Amino acid sequence: MTDVMDQESDKIAGPTTEDGVITTSANNIELLRWHLDRYDRLRSSTANRASVILSAAAILSAANAVILSQVLTGPIHDRQWLFATFGVALLASTALVVLSLIRSASVLVTSRDSRALFGVGDEVPPGLIFNGTDTVQRLRSFAEFANTVESQQEADIYRAAQVELWIGIKQHRYRYVRLRSAGRLLRWAAVTVLLVLGSVVVALISLM
Repeated sequence: MTDVMDQESDKIAGPTTEDGVITTSANNIELLRWHLDRYDRLRSSTANRASVILSAAAILSAANAVILSQVLTGPIHDRQWLFATFGVALLASTALVVLSLIRSASVLVTSRDSRALFGVGDEVPPGLIFNGTDTVQRLRSFAEFANTVESQQEADIYRAAQVELWIGIKQHRYRYVRLRSAGRLLRWAAVTVLLVLGSVVVALISLM
C-alpha cells in the first residue's frame, strides 16, 4: 500500500532526475496544469449555473405571459388606470427577465475572442497548442501545426501554459461578474412577477 502511495505521489510531483530530485521546471509545469484544470472546472461550473438562471428566466417569462393574458382578456382591460398600471408593471418585469437572459447568455458564450474582449492584442504572446484561438489563427496548415508541436521547447510550453492560464482567469472573472449580475436581476424579476401576480388576483377578485 505504501509503495502505491509513493508512486502516486511521484506522478503528482512530476518527473525526476536520475538522483531522484524533482526538477523545478517540472514542478512549475505541474502547478500550471493544476491551475488550468481548476479554472476549467470553475468556468464549467459558472456556465452550468448560468443555464439554471436561463431556465428560471423562462419560467418567469411564462408567468408574465399568463398574467398578460388575464390583463388583456379580463375585466381589468375595461379599467384604463388598472390596465395602464399593470401594463407598466409587466413591462418592468419583462425587462428584468430579458436583461437577466442577456447577462446569462454572455456567461455561456462571449461575443468576441479573449484578446479583443480584454483589449490585450499582441501584448500577450500567443499560447500555441494550449489556446485554440491562437492556434487556429496563427497555424494555417497541419504541417505548421505538426512542426510547432514537434519543435516546442520546455520554455515555449511553459510560456504557452502561462498565457492560457492568464486568459482562463480573465474569462472566468468576466463570466462570474455577469453571472452575479444575472442572478440579481432574476431575483428582482421574481419579486416583480410575484407582486404583479398578487395584485392581478386581488384586482380580479374585487371586480367580480
